[in-house]
Amino acid sequence: MANLAGEIPQTLHDLNSWWAAGQVIRPKPRPYRRRGVERLQRALAQREPLIQVLRGPRQVGKTTALHQIVQEHLAAGAKPADILLVRFDLPQLQQTNLLHILDWYASEIRKRPLAEGAPPLILFDEIHKLEHWSANIKHMFDTFPVRLVLTGSSSVLVAKGQRDSLAGRAITVDFPQFSFRETLECWRASSAKHLPNPISLGDLFADFPKCIRIFRDIHKQPAQRKLSWKRLLDKYYNRGGYPRLYEAEASLADGWANYLTETVFERVLGVDIPDLFPVQQPQLLRHIYREVARRTGTEFSQGSLTKVCNDAGFRTKQPTVGRYLHYLSDAMLIREFRRYPLSKSRTARVPAKMTLTDLGVRNAIFRGAPSLWESDPRETGPLVETLVQTVLRGMGFQTHFFRDFETPGNRKSPVVEVDFVCETTDGTAIPIEVKFRQQLRPADSGGVRYFMQRFNAPVGIIVTRDTFEWDRKQRILYVPILYFLLAF
Repeated sequence: MANLAGEIPQTLHDLNSWWAAGQVIRPKPRPYRRRGVERLQRALAQREPLIQVLRGPRQVGKTTALHQIVQEHLAAGAKPADILLVRFDLPQLQQTNLLHILDWYASEIRKRPLAEGAPPLILFDEIHKLEHWSANIKHMFDTFPVRLVLTGSSSVLVAKGQRDSLAGRAITVDFPQFSFRETLECWRASSAKHLPNPISLGDLFADFPKCIRIFRDIHKQPAQRKLSWKRLLDKYYNRGGYPRLYEAEASLADGWANYLTETVFERVLGVDIPDLFPVQQPQLLRHIYREVARRTGTEFSQGSLTKVCNDAGFRTKQPTVGRYLHYLSDAMLIREFRRYPLSKSRTARVPAKMTLTDLGVRNAIFRGAPSLWESDPRETGPLVETLVQTVLRGMGFQTHFFRDFETPGNRKSPVVEVDFVCETTDGTAIPIEVKFRQQLRPADSGGVRYFMQRFNAPVGIIVTRDTFEWDRKQRILYVPILYFLLAF
């Protein structure tokens, strides 16, 4: 048996409070379960589950999710000694050999080898802080019948570990910032209970009539209730989906911008990414993120961004800017949408649409945002697109944007654009356009109609300010941004 030094055994007992009589989980997890937790539970219930990697940025509730999984397993009859949780953000555990911890756990807590009896549930939080973690996890998974869940605030490192050692052994569950509906369900539960069941991105392809019914059910809600949801949407538009902004709403009333700046700029950009990747110019990394924030929801190329950086005094080249954009994307701070249909070769000259994953960070950097409901749609349009992308996620789906000449190859013909194109693995695509003005014009549906005809899309969606209508003849759904975000 491996001997663990000093305070480490007591630390492990403190982390696994359910080992003691009473099976109390400390801290007590919130009752609300994010849908990512539900997916994890289903995956862990399989006979021989893969390693589950919970990947997401800092401060989005990954540790809470682990405690909820423990709570569910105990409620289902699992023995407390068959569950191990280790948090490697604690300095005293970062220098400890992972296999020594497992050896101690098997002999001192479980009282039998890991290969005997029911497969233990083992959860490693902040696994990226442990040296050589991916090789040790690979050894564990290949040697013992364990159910493994890993999390990492430095999602870049978790992703790299998967590529290096865990290929074919792990599956990722993305845990982004809270969606608008999740914000309502968690902190306005009495109001959220009136919502119909949520849809998924897959439902848009598999059962669009069901989606129309869901949107219509939201449309029929009482005016006063929809007004309260609209007020919360205004707050979400300004502050984004980091849960602490809602849990500690009173204490962060005047400091929310500083909190987001500290979380992203100081922790992720200043510590997490440079710890993993060769960032020779930390200030350039910050500048690139700031420029993406300034342009969120718009198209630009790596080459044009490189010029902006050089004009600002940074001596850099396109390959470096491209690498830094990749780091930001891997850290789930930005999203990059490529042009549809995808070309065989990708070049830095071809513009991509880029958004932040969380609009609140953009507003924290620039200390505010134009009014969602009162400002010029040309100002708010890209920001509304940034809101829309928060629900355009799902396994087996890709999201792009569309921009081409009306007559392909003819540069003299008009340009046609669609903000987002969601595509399944079989190539079926649905165009989603944002038109955020008070009065829609017939021409506003032109891009969607063109795309549907050219690519044989089954339906189209236009996200609006207030208009709700199902155009059966054109097979285009006009749906307000409030309904669209509440449905997923």
